[in-house]
Amino acid sequence: MAQKPDPRLLQAETYPFTLNIDTQFGDMDAYAHLNNLAIAGFYESARARMQLHISGRNDFFKADSADKILLIEVRLQYLAEGHYPEPVEVRTGIGHIGNSSYRLHQALFQQDRCIGLCEAVMIYTLHGKPTTIPHDIRQQLESQRIVNFESNPMVSD
Repeated sequence: MAQKPDPRLLQAETYPFTLNIDTQFGDMDAYAHLNNLAIAGFYESARARMQLHISGRNDFFKADSADKILLIEVRLQYLAEGHYPEPVEVRTGIGHIGNSSYRLHQALFQQDRCIGLCEAVMIYTLHGKPTTIPHDIRQQLESQRIVNFESNPMVSD
């Protein structure tokens, strides 16, 4: 059974980064709910946009980029049904920053109601190996931190 979420994580204003996404007809399942794959994709899109914002580079996801940020763990919690054609709002913030990894917290909102949560652990790599997060990226991560919130890290680094 899922643990009851911290009430702060259910509030849109908790998160510093926002991405609005239009839902598509193909995002529905047989019961006309937003399907699990679409929901995971919404979180992924918001994580990627936030990474671009943090890195300040348009080439960050190119195959030949020496440094990359990789997803190493993710956990989704479904709180309510989502529906097409209503858009969704994905809110994202940093909960913990380690040496080479950090934890993102995300919330999915539809019609001003939190319908899901996501926790993701990201790791910074250089030439395919975990390495210390550079100072400039660490500063950008700090700027996206959830205020007065330190999540328990999933990974130790």
